Amino acid sequence: MSAAEPHPMMGPACRQAGLPREEARRSPSMKAIRVHEYGDESVLRYEDVPDPQPAPRRLVIKVAAASINRGDLSRRQGTYGGGLTALPFTPGWEVAGTVEALGEGVEGLSVGDRVIAQMGDGGYAEKALVHQAGLYQMPEGMSFEEGCTIPVVFLTAWFALHRLCRLQANETALIQAGGSGVGIAAIQIARLTGARVVTTAGSDEKCARCLELGADHAINYRAKDFVQEVNRITEAAGADVVLESVGGEVFEKSLAAMGRYGRLCMVGNSSGQPNSVDPRALMFKNLSVSGFYLGAEIAAGAAGPAMEELLRLFQQNKLRTVVDRVFPLTEAAAAHRYVGERRNFGKV
Repeated sequence: MSAAEPHPMMGPACRQAGLPREEARRSPSMKAIRVHEYGDESVLRYEDVPDPQPAPRRLVIKVAAASINRGDLSRRQGTYGGGLTALPFTPGWEVAGTVEALGEGVEGLSVGDRVIAQMGDGGYAEKALVHQAGLYQMPEGMSFEEGCTIPVVFLTAWFALHRLCRLQANETALIQAGGSGVGIAAIQIARLTGARVVTTAGSDEKCARCLELGADHAINYRAKDFVQEVNRITEAAGADVVLESVGGEVFEKSLAAMGRYGRLCMVGNSSGQPNSVDPRALMFKNLSVSGFYLGAEIAAGAAGPAMEELLRLFQQNKLRTVVDRVFPLTEAAAAHRYVGERRNFGKV
């Protein structure tokens, strides 16, 4: 791949590579969710689009389930930190389904294989065109609804905790938004590392479910100040590692909850609030702050090996995903609203 060529999993995956416009109009059609303008859930339109066609090193997947990520909501709104997505587009970064057609040069896969797929776009559709680099064999016994929820959140938690925060056994990890997709992944990965896991959630019910996933302590942030609770739990030592995805005030308070040589990794900003750091807040406790973007790891080719390791842990029943609710494709707007209102525990 030359430097001028975009990475195959970073650009739109729903386009029919090399298909002339007139021929595309004559192609058999499928149903997909399309965004023609930025805005609220009402801009998600269920409409006919041409079927994707196999292309070199690319496969057509018959989509059985697609997962919603927070980034889907911000891309729809036109507020995604990575820049505006060109209109029109079909959202969706991860799906599960069966291989329907193989492009030239695809190896190791056959028509009918059950797979999990990552792509840059195109998941909210009946079919998707995916580069072979983003394909993984589905573990035996896993449902399509479970499989499609794994790549984004588990890879994000894996890289953030292991590569950036360098979490070690017996350290204390504070996982913000434990009921989110990244939260449920991070709780389990931190637990497997041997860390003491403290998490936050917005209700007692969600806190109880976080404890079931393996958290040692769960703090209802609506009822208690999580900084005070972390200091109580750690006997004023503070958290060694913080995985932060909310931003704004939560980010600033997370710094206060950290101990000496603490490491915070920012993996999202679901609040949409701006973040600011007073260097003195870092210097006085020798803290470090980093940010994580999964797209950079995908582009570097590092996501594949990490995903294979995660799937092995799923096969060994050491990790599990949580599917909160399943919506039909026709109700994509309702699904986005449900996630936007933070009603979910786990993935939708």
